[in-house]
Amino acid sequence: MSERRKALVTGTSTGLGREIALGFAQNGYDVAFADRDAAMLDEVMALPELAGVNAVPVTLELTSEDSIVSGLNAAVDGLGGLDVVVNNAALALIKPVVDVTWDDWDRLVSVNLKGAYFLSARFAAHCMAANQPGAIVNIASTHGLTGIAGRSVYGITKGGLIQMTRMLAIEWVEHGIRVNAVAPTTVMTESRAEMLKDPDTRARMLSRIPVGHFPDPSEIAGAVRYLAGAEQVSVTGQVLAVDGGLTAA
Repeated sequence: MSERRKALVTGTSTGLGREIALGFAQNGYDVAFADRDAAMLDEVMALPELAGVNAVPVTLELTSEDSIVSGLNAAVDGLGGLDVVVNNAALALIKPVVDVTWDDWDRLVSVNLKGAYFLSARFAAHCMAANQPGAIVNIASTHGLTGIAGRSVYGITKGGLIQMTRMLAIEWVEHGIRVNAVAPTTVMTESRAEMLKDPDTRARMLSRIPVGHFPDPSEIAGAVRYLAGAEQVSVTGQVLAVDGGLTAA
C-alpha cells in the first residue's frame, strides 16, 4: 500500500476551503486544516467526516511571515511531511473603484496574493531541502479572467494569482514542483446559498453561466485533487476554470 499523501489547505474553517480539505481527507490524504481562526478550526476538527483520519489544525495568519513559517512547520511536523499546498484563503470586497481605500487594497493584496506567494515559496524551499517533488494549487476565480464591476481589487488579486501560478511553475519545474490553479465561478457553498435566496440576485448571476447552475463545492474539490495528484507529472502552469462555460461564452 502506498504512503498517504499529505496536504495543507488554507482558509478551512468554512466554505470552499473546508470542502477542499474534507475532500482530501476522504480520498486518501492526511490533511493540515489551516486557518487564522483557531476556535473555528476546533469545530472543524470535531466533524464526523474526520473520524479515523490523520487531520491536524494549524493556526496560520497569511499577513505574517513568521506565522506562515511556523504554520508550515506545524503541518510538516503534524503530518510527518508535506506533498501539497492549496492556497485557498482569500478576502472579498464589493465596492466601486472610486470608493476603494488604501487600506482595502493592502488588506486584500496581503492575504490573497502576498500570503499565497510566501507560503508557496516556503513550501518550495521545504521540498527542495527534502529533495522531493511537490504540488501547489491556487484557488483563483473567474474574476481573475474576466471583467466585472464592483470587484476590482478582488479580481486584480486573483489575476495576479493566476500569473503567479505561471511564474512559479516555470521557476520550479526543474525541482519537480508543479503549480496550477483552479478558477471557479460562484460556488454553491452554505454562505452563497444564503446570499442567493434572493430570486433576482440568483437569476442575474445565473444568467452569466451557460450551463444554468452554480458549481457544487465537490466539483472544485475534485478539480483540486486532480491537479494535486502525484500522477499528473506533466500538468503545471495551468488554470482550470470550473465555471459552467462562463469564460467560454
